[in-house]
Amino acid sequence: MQYPFSCMPKVFGAIEATLSPARLTPFVREAAGDKHMALRLYVWNARLCEEFYIPIQITEVAARNAIGTALVDTYGAQWFNDSRLNNILPDRHKNELASVVIKKSAVRGLSFSGNDVIAGMTFGFWVHLMQNNYSFMMNRRGLRTYFSGLPVGKARTNIYDSMKQMRDFRNDIFHHEPIFMKGPKKEYANIRDLLSWICPETLWLMGQLCNPDLIIQQRPTI
Repeated sequence: MQYPFSCMPKVFGAIEATLSPARLTPFVREAAGDKHMALRLYVWNARLCEEFYIPIQITEVAARNAIGTALVDTYGAQWFNDSRLNNILPDRHKNELASVVIKKSAVRGLSFSGNDVIAGMTFGFWVHLMQNNYSFMMNRRGLRTYFSGLPVGKARTNIYDSMKQMRDFRNDIFHHEPIFMKGPKKEYANIRDLLSWICPETLWLMGQLCNPDLIIQQRPTI
């Protein structure tokens, strides 16, 4: 991938000062000190992050909706107000849940529902609920009621590990980290696996909309 720009030293110096030398350091190191190549790598990495937005967005929504359905099956439509759930949540998630309910109900008024709460909770909340100590929430109807594509031999812990891995990678992207150094092919495969466990048809849609592997192949060269 080539770019229609080449910076004079003064221009690069201004860009470097704006973005910060610390942020560009990994790219300069990767480019063996070539600052023009470092800037190209920086832009390419940003485009790679952009390409991951759709896979992460779709898969995060799918995962939280699957777990949200399990919450409704276990506690009813007002699951977010059920003391049985609140009593077993750690304080950070208990406080988060209470805050989201207050904010969303104030905004949505009479149309407020559990769907608003599902949309408002952080992804970390949903990752937390896939730990084994919450397995009772899916035991009655079975794990594959909510993750119908989960292969034989895979268990709840595999879903938890996959979601946690995606969350960590997601955070790297949203904090503008150099993700090309963190195995993006492996991360994309993990996202695809997780979505396939929830809905193969939605996985097909995701595949029509993005192709991180193609962007990976477009790494800039001298």
